[in-house]
Amino acid sequence: MRKWNRSLLAVLFVLCLAVSAQASFFGPSIDAVDQAYVKEKVGQPGFVLVDVRTEDIYNGKSPREGIPGGHIAGAVNFPLANLKAEGAAEALEKAGIVKDAEIIVYCNSGKQSSQFAEALVEDFGFEAAKVKNYKGSVIDWSKNPDNKLEPEGHE
Repeated sequence: MRKWNRSLLAVLFVLCLAVSAQASFFGPSIDAVDQAYVKEKVGQPGFVLVDVRTEDIYNGKSPREGIPGGHIAGAVNFPLANLKAEGAAEALEKAGIVKDAEIIVYCNSGKQSSQFAEALVEDFGFEAAKVKNYKGSVIDWSKNPDNKLEPEGHE
């Protein structure tokens, strides 16, 4: 019986190590949120919605055919590339992207925003539990004709 218990403990230990290694290999676990979650949070205190696309796309230029330019009302713009710039931590704070707020990031489809979210956690010390990625992002948002993007008359 004891031998079986030791074997079981050894197997459990190895599994725990494997899960730990996998989690650190794949980066932090960032929760994905949907359109309904974003709508619920927009305008609430303690919440920051971040568009991680370039300034021209945020301001209305279409990134490519089938994807509208413009941003979700209430979103701040902080392009993904700016995270690598000198003084990025100060620029994040100046934009209102602070550690005590819940941060939801989006882009065109959710891929670049996922990178942004991971960088907030890994490089800037944000809590993974407070950083969310809007999976589907603008592509998902624009599927609903009731959802508007700013500025009016965007491409």
